Amino acid sequence: MNDLDHFIKEKLHIKYYGRYVDDFVLVHPDQKYPSGLIPIIENYLKTNLQLQLHPKKRYLQHHSKGLAFLGVMIKPNRIYVGNRIKSNFFTVLKQQKEVVSTSPINKSVVMQFVSRMNSYLGIMKHYHTFRLRQHIIQKKLNPGWWKFIFAKGKFMSVGRLKKQSNI
Repeated sequence: MNDLDHFIKEKLHIKYYGRYVDDFVLVHPDQKYPSGLIPIIENYLKTNLQLQLHPKKRYLQHHSKGLAFLGVMIKPNRIYVGNRIKSNFFTVLKQQKEVVSTSPINKSVVMQFVSRMNSYLGIMKHYHTFRLRQHIIQKKLNPGWWKFIFAKGKFMSVGRLKKQSNI
């Protein structure tokens, strides 16, 4: 795919181009120019790399609508976490709500919960998500967890309380 990168940047003169594995994005100030590149890129992929573009995974749209790429929504001057990541995080919170309500809590359970929370918070802190993290930690997190954890920084992570009477 390195050949494709050089082809797009050097031969097609695309200044704003990004690729991760087999997903790529082109940004160009002329709206019509990228649509004319599709057959050229398809031909290059077919003849040089024996690959083809997926016909249903092509999107041509104005930059103001944003771009879904690698699990985030990229908009001018902002990058938001994608809906799939948020949905998965809320699913984890629902599962953990049941755990704290129905199961005995031990150090292992708390550490697993802290790890799962920090995994999602670690992803989210790279994007414009302060209000989302604040909302999740203050409103969506089961209050039963506050006996075992605390929030760090600007809701960037959670930690395990060292002195816990229940475990």
